[in-house]
Amino acid sequence: MQYDHDTVRKIFRASLEADATDVHFKVPGAPRFRVGEQLVAAPFPKLMPADTIRVAQVLQSIAKVELPLAHVTERTLSFGIPGLGRFRAQMYRQRGSLSLLVHRMKTEAPTLESLGSESAVGKAIWSVPGLTLVTGRTQRLATLAALVDHYNRSERGFLVSLEHPLEYLHTDRRAMVSQREIGQDTDTIAEGLQWALTSDVDAVVVADLPTPKDAELALRVAESGRRVVASLAGCPPQEAIAWFLQLFPSERRSEIQHRLRRSLRFLAFERGDELKVAPAERLFARARAS
Repeated sequence: MQYDHDTVRKIFRASLEADATDVHFKVPGAPRFRVGEQLVAAPFPKLMPADTIRVAQVLQSIAKVELPLAHVTERTLSFGIPGLGRFRAQMYRQRGSLSLLVHRMKTEAPTLESLGSESAVGKAIWSVPGLTLVTGRTQRLATLAALVDHYNRSERGFLVSLEHPLEYLHTDRRAMVSQREIGQDTDTIAEGLQWALTSDVDAVVVADLPTPKDAELALRVAESGRRVVASLAGCPPQEAIAWFLQLFPSERRSEIQHRLRRSLRFLAFERGDELKVAPAERLFARARAS
């Protein structure tokens, strides 16, 4: 059996039937499916170096991109297969051969209710311009997706999400949602935020703020009258304000704190299995007390 276009489709169909979230292509074993906590060997032949190259070529053709595979060390691409879903492929090298990890994206976003919260939380967050910070370790991306879903179902505006990588897919409902993947649809978070700042955008969701430039642009978008939801990856909820301020040089923190006080509306965070939301006034009161 050759790893041609038909075989690759069969593998992805088999992964869907097995309810697998990921498919691994790695020499010299058979493809493996991630089912729950386990990697399970799929009923296909062992892969040789030429096979993983052929798989990569098939995925390139589906994604309509062309990569110099002989020189690829790490590369990510996204693609859809009609009837099977949307996927994200990460190409990498190990012991000289090309390997691939293909993740099946979720087409049904979580709801606020499924995260142990209420629809009123989304209504509060999207009701007024300003910044909402999202923290958490396990449900952070799910929280962002649930807030996008709430906006999509309840508002009549244009929301742009900046994500890396795409994890959930949103189709337009009452609102219009554009998902921009960092590195593919826009080069950087900062460029995506700058574009949103100068475009006809009502709301912005940002998956992370890793640099001072990203954080300041998110603040500027909020100050411009948009609704902004931004995630702080790995940040404990009680440290959200300090975490945001520490992104900036010490000489600018007083200015940024003043601007943050005017623009920050809510903090969304995990508590146990539930999503909680705290008004910004409470956060600043705690920051003063500490």
